[in-house]
Amino acid sequence: MVHSVASSLAQTGIHRLPNEILSYVFLNAIQVCDDDDYSEAAFFPLTISHTCSRWRKVSISTGSLWKYIRLCLPCSSNQLIYLNTWLTRSKFYPLEILLDFRDPEWGWEEEHHIFTCGVAREIISVILPHAKRWRHIEFFTDTWAPIHAFLNLTRDVVSLPVLRSMALYRCNAYFARKGEYFKPVEMREALQLFGGASFPALRDLSLVGVHVDWQRSILSNLFELELKFHAYDVMPTIGEFAEILESCPDLRRLSIVGSGPRLEAGSTNKKRVISLAKLTRLIFGFVDVEYAVMLLSLFHLPCLREFELEDVAALVDPVEPSDASALLALLEASSTNFHSQACFFPLHKVDCLELRSIRSSETVFSQFLRCFTSLERINLSDVDSALLNSLGPQHLAPCPQLVDLTCRHVDTSILSSVISARAKAGSGVRPLQSVQLELNDEAVLSDLDKGTSTASCLSDEDRNSLLNAGVNLIINDHRFSAEPDDFLHVV
Repeated sequence: MVHSVASSLAQTGIHRLPNEILSYVFLNAIQVCDDDDYSEAAFFPLTISHTCSRWRKVSISTGSLWKYIRLCLPCSSNQLIYLNTWLTRSKFYPLEILLDFRDPEWGWEEEHHIFTCGVAREIISVILPHAKRWRHIEFFTDTWAPIHAFLNLTRDVVSLPVLRSMALYRCNAYFARKGEYFKPVEMREALQLFGGASFPALRDLSLVGVHVDWQRSILSNLFELELKFHAYDVMPTIGEFAEILESCPDLRRLSIVGSGPRLEAGSTNKKRVISLAKLTRLIFGFVDVEYAVMLLSLFHLPCLREFELEDVAALVDPVEPSDASALLALLEASSTNFHSQACFFPLHKVDCLELRSIRSSETVFSQFLRCFTSLERINLSDVDSALLNSLGPQHLAPCPQLVDLTCRHVDTSILSSVISARAKAGSGVRPLQSVQLELNDEAVLSDLDKGTSTASCLSDEDRNSLLNAGVNLIINDHRFSAEPDDFLHVV
């Protein structure tokens, strides 16, 4: 896309434009790249600066073109040249930084990773003097040592005046398994995020597999917060967890996946209700149903509109499917507690629901789904026939306003039957308008690899049944995902 933009510009009368207008054109073009692909935005300035001498002069003088920085494997001296070049040419503009050092070939041994702590220190030391310009930073690693180096080296940062969003990812979901403890033990110490400094502009924070000193780190005034895949022994206490959320009165989005506070069965944790008056979206993934019930019973969410629920135990430690009946029953009961001091989930106001790997009985599902009287969109992934059948109109019109359904790894025969039943006159529910099937699970890939066409993953009978129900049927095949661009060297 970068080359096509540059080529199309060069073939027009753009050379007659003043430098100021040409710079404006470049800035608009890079915005298109940013919307499409962050990596393209990072290397777009290099492409246009090599097109002709005038474009080079204009692009180098346009500092905001160079604010996107992307580093990935393999590490090399050219990357440091690139990094210093972008830092210099971006002048005083706020920086958008992506550091992605995940290795798909990594063998799961902490001490044997191509991205070492030494290399991490070298890169962090280069960008650290520009901390006052950090507006967005994402740091992806497979192991803990580079994250520990980042937390350690940034302890003396005095201020981060423009930092609006930050995400630190240690991409190892298996630490969320029940009974798992943090490793490596020698680096377990909890460091303050930026040494306890304040960052007044920060509104979006993701800590995935990354723990900090929860009590002495300033985590406040956030709009979005993600806590994901923490080992139990480095989770915050319930007191620390509640204080963080209560320090974010304007929180709009909360994601708790395989994480949360340390809770003990039979304790008095449930007496402290956490009210988030402005929260509209909750993403909750659990590995233990009992823990999930205890945690969700703490929340009072009067403005909830989008809800995602996932059993992540199937991801981090595949065993027999969990029975989520107790959790679904809690949510159903809480939907009528608006005027009480107990937990409250206004399921009748939710318009978008996503369920992944959730197991229960058809009776429990139908009672749960009847609460969603305003639901318009639902996304189902890896769900069994009980959930699909519970969407049928025979169950006292569940989700009567539902019009948009997205599915992955479901029984398409049951799906088509349910959708056809909802489309019949007198069903008591609105007919589905759009049905999207995501064909990217292992069973589908196996069929496709055998030479079966995409359409055959849905039988002709079921496909015709869906089309006769009047839905807009969309089948997405995700086998062919684009590979990350190779690193471009600065010349």
